[in-house]
Amino acid sequence: MIPFIIGILLGIYFNLMAPGFIFLIALLLVVIITRLKKEQTTLSKRVYLISLDIFFFLFAIQLINNNTLKDQAEYYGNYYKHDTANYFIVTINDIPVKKEKFIKCQLKVNETRTDSNYIKTRGNIIAYFKRSTRDEELKPGTTIVLKAKLLEVNPPQNPYEFDYKNYLNNKQIYHTAFIDANAFEVLDIPSQLNPIWHNGLLIKQRILTTLKNSALTVNAYAICAALLTGYDDEIDKQVVESFSHSGTLHVLSVSGLHTGLIYLALSFLFDLIDRKKKYKILKFFLITVLLWSFALVTGFSAPVLRAVIMFNLLGIGRIFFRSDHRVQTNILLASAFILLCYDPFFIKDVGFLLSYFAVFGLIYFQPKLRALWEPQTYVGKELWKGTTASFAATISTLPLTLFYFKQFPLWFFICNIIVVPASFIILMLAFLIILKVGFAAVIINYLVSWLITFIKFFNSSKFGFIDGIDFSFSDALFLSFLIVIFTIAIQQKAYRSLAFCIIVFICWQFSALMVSYNSKTKDLLTVYQVNKSNAVLVKNKTNSIINILDSVQFMFHIKPHITSFNNSNLAINEFNYVEKGNIKALILNKKDHWPETDLASINLLVLANNFKITAKDLENFPGLKTVVADASNTNYSIKKVEELCRKFGLELIKTKQQGAYILDL
Repeated sequence: MIPFIIGILLGIYFNLMAPGFIFLIALLLVVIITRLKKEQTTLSKRVYLISLDIFFFLFAIQLINNNTLKDQAEYYGNYYKHDTANYFIVTINDIPVKKEKFIKCQLKVNETRTDSNYIKTRGNIIAYFKRSTRDEELKPGTTIVLKAKLLEVNPPQNPYEFDYKNYLNNKQIYHTAFIDANAFEVLDIPSQLNPIWHNGLLIKQRILTTLKNSALTVNAYAICAALLTGYDDEIDKQVVESFSHSGTLHVLSVSGLHTGLIYLALSFLFDLIDRKKKYKILKFFLITVLLWSFALVTGFSAPVLRAVIMFNLLGIGRIFFRSDHRVQTNILLASAFILLCYDPFFIKDVGFLLSYFAVFGLIYFQPKLRALWEPQTYVGKELWKGTTASFAATISTLPLTLFYFKQFPLWFFICNIIVVPASFIILMLAFLIILKVGFAAVIINYLVSWLITFIKFFNSSKFGFIDGIDFSFSDALFLSFLIVIFTIAIQQKAYRSLAFCIIVFICWQFSALMVSYNSKTKDLLTVYQVNKSNAVLVKNKTNSIINILDSVQFMFHIKPHITSFNNSNLAINEFNYVEKGNIKALILNKKDHWPETDLASINLLVLANNFKITAKDLENFPGLKTVVADASNTNYSIKKVEELCRKFGLELIKTKQQGAYILDL
């Protein structure tokens, strides 16, 4: 498995070329021949192992080559015109998401128009249709012809900002488009989607419609929709934040957790019927059918597919093999191998990584934690079981969660004991709503209201969670290595391993201190790229000052950068002048407001909020070298500033095109 994963990662990041199927088949024959050889010498065993590792390594690279859409001849990007609008025949291949001004749709490209005719192409794009009276025409499986100018997704424009471009690229999506209401026509033809996938989408849409038309409250509908179908676009942002800070965000979507709970519930019910376990194969078959039916109901959500395949393999393992952690781990790896063969880009999917690491923690760590104490009552056993499950999953996913989310919920074990069973009850009751059982909505409304109140109690940075943890990729590697070495040391009672663990910890802390020192001692001036906003930050060794703090904009665009400062104190205060050493910066962001300062000494000028500056004004800045125009300015204002900078020979930084401006002070 290790050579296979290395091959996938190298194939993704270095664009390696595979030798081709003929070479792989020849190598596979070498592996088979050496394995079937009657007399196994040391040399033949080495040849077998080396050949097998090389085969999996090259096979992984071949998978990347075959699954990289951009490298395929039928990729639509090879045929469309980059500088103008193009005609495409596309099919809506997911549930449309209704926003205030647009409807977001994922489109499967079927054909692209060239100069002479339409040709068959492949690919997916994200389209934003302007809201109109035609909204109801946009349904899953609908095929349309549209005229659109494709836009490439911008890379992150602020330091440490979420890389949405890379996120979409991992899903083989490379362009977005904004579509006017009159720029598309629905085609009266059969759906171009895979029939199974299309039926899954239709079922998913019916479920959402049934939930929407029931007596559920807004929050109850949003949570039920997420639990049943994975449609989480309507969950209130404050609710999402509260669940995230309590360590229970994973319950707000249809996931492997809920699939596992359904699997356990079905196993328990069948065990009650078949106490002597004579019908293991029949039980496995029925559970498999029911799990795949659940996957169909959820519209074949990717996390559910992962879980269903994994539980199918675990079921096979329980029938034909011993049920110990080694067999379960091998089955877990086998399911990961199957999914990576289907889509090797899953290796960069955070949900994929978290789900497999969490299940590994449940398989490996939970039995050891449960053995530490044996409660005497049934309630005590169940509470201890839930607590150890939370700790086991947290241990195995801790490097990933700290690296990606930069926070740690302090009361995750208590919250999970309450929230996980409650979410499972809500899930089961949501099924009753689909079956038109009216009273279920009343119970769900009460449960959701109570659950949100309970979760919000822990949404406090004072005692509920630790936020703003600067945790780099190297930190994640060090922590992962420590967990592995420490586990080996405890299991084998190897004091040398424990000593080595201490050495690794010291090296990690020394490295982290060096990074922390470098980041803390830097003095910075940063003009962020925030759409229609002026956001400027000044940082010294101990403090940071920012001129605005819009919660939504701050969380997405600015907070990741401040987190890298290692707990620098943040204050909100308006300022117009910054001086450090040879740098004298002036910020003009209020109409006709000129701060009282020596303009002749200014060498950096920040223009914001369409501040009108003239050639006569610039004559008062003889020392000026650089002008920064941020995204709070209109394109017209920036164009005028650009003309002035060209006339006076000044450097112009446009954050809309160049991203955030960062200056070391």
